[in-house]
Amino acid sequence: MRQIWVDYFTHATVQLLLLSFAVCFYAVNAFALWHQWAWILLIIAIAPFYEWVTHKYILHQDLTETPGWKRNFQIRLHHGHHLHPDDRQLQFAPASALVIMFAQLYGFYALISWSWTTPLMPLLASLGYYLIYEWIHVAHHTKAYRPRTKSGLALQQAHMRHHFHNENYNWGITNGLGDVLLNTWKSTQDVPKSPTVKKLAGYEGHIDEQ
Repeated sequence: MRQIWVDYFTHATVQLLLLSFAVCFYAVNAFALWHQWAWILLIIAIAPFYEWVTHKYILHQDLTETPGWKRNFQIRLHHGHHLHPDDRQLQFAPASALVIMFAQLYGFYALISWSWTTPLMPLLASLGYYLIYEWIHVAHHTKAYRPRTKSGLALQQAHMRHHFHNENYNWGITNGLGDVLLNTWKSTQDVPKSPTVKKLAGYEGHIDEQ
């Protein structure tokens, strides 16, 4: 258990998230935005489905055929993680991906609220959610860690089925609501073992492929 926390807090991705959360918290306080707390409920409500869609349609999208930075970025983002699921470094999202994602989220929140300051509240909630996401994902991949609740254990086992049985199901990381409602929560008896479970889009190369 201790090693999970050490790996978590010493990783650059988590440190960037913590710094961003602290800055965003300060800004929310400075602009007196706490009365916008209802945004937090919205983020909690949509998180399972955002997680499901992002995992299925972005992280698992086909690799670009042209060698270069985009293909390497896709490999570092997720394809390499499926090929090497026990590699601790690949269990964390790259910092560059987080910068892109949270910049897009801020832009989206600004568009729907038509404000430059109001989006800081849902952004703070999103940063908090993603800190939890990263910890749970690392815990899922820690063989010595056993969740204390039945739901936590079921979620960890579902994620292992995603990695070692069939990559086309069990998309949830922090919860299984999206999978349950969208009919992708599957056991090993429900779906056959996939020959490409560790080879997304046919990727079989080294994580440092050029």
